[in-house]
Amino acid sequence: MASTPIFSAGGLASGLDTNSIVDKLVALESQPILKNTQRQAALNVQISAVADLASKIKSLASTASTLGKGVAANTITTTPAGVSAVVGTGATPGRYSISVETVASAAKARSGQFNTANDTVAGGTLALTVQGTAYNIAITANSDLGAVVNKINASGAPIRAAVISDGSKVYVSLTNRDTGKPVGSGANGGLIVNSDPTGLGLAVTQDAVNAVAYVDNLRVESKSNEITTAIPGVTLSVKAQQLVATDLVVAPDTAKSTANLQGFVDQFNGIIATLKGALRPDPKAPPADGSTVDTTTALTVQQRMNALLSSLSVQEGSYRTLADIGVKMQNDGTLKVDAAQLSAALAKDPGSVDAVFSTTSTGMAARLDTLSKRFTDPVDGQLVQRQASLQKTIKDLASSNERLQTNVASYKAQLMRQFANMEKLIGNYNSIGTFLSTSSSLAVSGSKS
Repeated sequence: MASTPIFSAGGLASGLDTNSIVDKLVALESQPILKNTQRQAALNVQISAVADLASKIKSLASTASTLGKGVAANTITTTPAGVSAVVGTGATPGRYSISVETVASAAKARSGQFNTANDTVAGGTLALTVQGTAYNIAITANSDLGAVVNKINASGAPIRAAVISDGSKVYVSLTNRDTGKPVGSGANGGLIVNSDPTGLGLAVTQDAVNAVAYVDNLRVESKSNEITTAIPGVTLSVKAQQLVATDLVVAPDTAKSTANLQGFVDQFNGIIATLKGALRPDPKAPPADGSTVDTTTALTVQQRMNALLSSLSVQEGSYRTLADIGVKMQNDGTLKVDAAQLSAALAKDPGSVDAVFSTTSTGMAARLDTLSKRFTDPVDGQLVQRQASLQKTIKDLASSNERLQTNVASYKAQLMRQFANMEKLIGNYNSIGTFLSTSSSLAVSGSKS
């Protein structure tokens, strides 16, 4: 008759999968670590959300600043011959009669002739006056023409030197870096060769000329062909002489004005959408806990944004608020441009429309600049400080996890020791059981015999 041991073991003395038991117990003990790690991930998402909100606020303030230079946009509908024109901020619609007497050009000088660029000069100090400023350039004796050109170009004088050729002889050519000459100076006000003991034989071959245009019969002289002071907000580029006056027409550009304001509205609405995600998240797709901008911060920003719309930008005038120029708040807190109302306001009083953004201290540009600094200042901005606080919490959680990992490792080691001791004890009991069973079988067999 086969005997059966009192205790049965499946590979281990106890017959238990002790490794699996330990793993499960350790997993339970590690739950705080998992929760900390999940919270760290959520906080990193929140940091990104706060940074995105700060970026959107700065962008909105920047757009408001641009609009502070003029909401009402204009365009050039007619350009006179002899010039091109670009309209910028500050321009006003109008018709301007323009003619061009002269185009600005640079002064030039040229040396005497040489056989090759390798020819040398005696050297000495070259004395020049360039647009009213004196320059002394020391030329080393026996320098070839290439070395002379390099020396002049490196001198700091606002001229460019080059070796040129007519096919048989070579020359050193000087050209003023800038066109024109000081307004009111003589014909040689662009470039004067005061002294040339070098052997170059430099002489002025072309005096500088200033651009001269007439705007509504007003003479305008400029060293450059770019004239920015004649018509506010308009840059004239003189191209060619045109003695017969023709009209430049600046007209309102309602479509561009609307587009500029729509850009502001879109950025404002982007901030509102971010705040909505924090304050009223979608119940069908809720964000992870702690991953959105915290409620207190979101409410603070929302209150400040709403205050922008509820207070007057202009104390007196045709239009004093955003709503007056057609920017209306919707039921969901976003803004919408009433294009027809804006167009009517621009046609009636574009200056008052601009004032909603440009008024000192109370205009949208000034108030959004203040709001932006309140939240995004690199030192004490509320959103910047919030990011720093979240980063500290993440760092603290990391330190906590390090301590918990040490505790879990100790706990696992303790379990392993305890199970090892249990296996040893059960193994001993199994040995005793086997011994007793064997002794009993032997006694029964002896009694039968």
